[in-house]
Amino acid sequence: MHTPTTHPTKPKRIHKRSSAAILCLVCLALVACSARWETTIVAPDGSAYTVDASTLKALQTYIEEDEGQKGVLLERVLWDAGHPVIEQLTLFQPDGTRIPLDWAASAGTVEWLRNGQLAVGGQARRVERIEVQPHAFYRQVQASITDLAPTAAQALGLPAPAQATGKAMEVPPADHVLLLFLDAFGYLRYTQALEEGDIPILAGLDAPLLALTTYPPVTCVSTGSLLTGAPPSVHGADRNGARKTETETLFDVAAAAGRSVVAVEGEALAFQLRGADWQLSGDRDGNGSTDDNVLSNTLAALAQGMPDLLFVHLHGIDDAGHTYGPGTPEERAAVREVDAAVGRIFAALPEGTLVLVFADHGMHPVQEGGRLGNHGHLIAEDMLIPIFVWFK
Repeated sequence: MHTPTTHPTKPKRIHKRSSAAILCLVCLALVACSARWETTIVAPDGSAYTVDASTLKALQTYIEEDEGQKGVLLERVLWDAGHPVIEQLTLFQPDGTRIPLDWAASAGTVEWLRNGQLAVGGQARRVERIEVQPHAFYRQVQASITDLAPTAAQALGLPAPAQATGKAMEVPPADHVLLLFLDAFGYLRYTQALEEGDIPILAGLDAPLLALTTYPPVTCVSTGSLLTGAPPSVHGADRNGARKTETETLFDVAAAAGRSVVAVEGEALAFQLRGADWQLSGDRDGNGSTDDNVLSNTLAALAQGMPDLLFVHLHGIDDAGHTYGPGTPEERAAVREVDAAVGRIFAALPEGTLVLVFADHGMHPVQEGGRLGNHGHLIAEDMLIPIFVWFK
């Protein structure tokens, strides 16, 4: 019987190119792993809000490259993490190093770069954890700018705008509602003006509610929120320059119910006022202010008969604040003029009118681009607003 001859199996030769390819794949995998990063932001309720590459990718549209911005502003991420008004931050690096930040001095300058590092004071730093100290007034906040539309609607016996998230305040039924808009008269500015005796008319009302506006605290974004009762993530006007929304507004609701809606504005529409019979006032007398013309147009509208819903926008405090800075003699004069205008409007209102007086944002001192005051950051001066509720 023939026994077949067996031969030892020859080991397979690994081609040098295959070996190089495997090594390349391993290196790529290591690079990919090293590129992964996570940072934890401690949310207001103590939970962990995780930021990673996908978080930043979703926020890429907020990078203003024409202004030299290279990453997503840290304050944009902090707002998404649930922090509406901040006093101080502590950054923790992987080696345990703690970096405290005075937020009022840092807001608007710290960027989250695409590689996961934070650009802080001109240096890129890897940050593992961020702890937030809210402003002292945070725990005292009573309302939101998103509460205005549901409150006005309820007073008129109307449903809130379809996507409103704000809550209606407890107010009596009203024949008419006045939304009186004091641009840039933030809560901290109000308390200062009260102490200085500059607002005798407003001082005669019940103390205002301490409220929050939405981020970024600029007129167009805040107006979208006050009209829809919803945050910018819902109404879509989520950045400076966005002046319209497809989301249902208070004016839409009132107009659909056959109610009369009149809006008196300044030089131009700060936001689309769909559903309202609006009027621009301009600076007809060339005195550098539109408020005197807004006042005269408002009084003329009231003389013809108070509409069901009246919206009046006074710009003087904002204009003076940008030009001269908040709290300066020129800006204080504008505050006194606005307060006097409020008194004249109040006197002309019919009985049975619910009045909601509010600001869209506040303002802080700066020295930038010819301006001595500005707003738009996640700080108390900009984010805290007063809401006065008065019934005539």
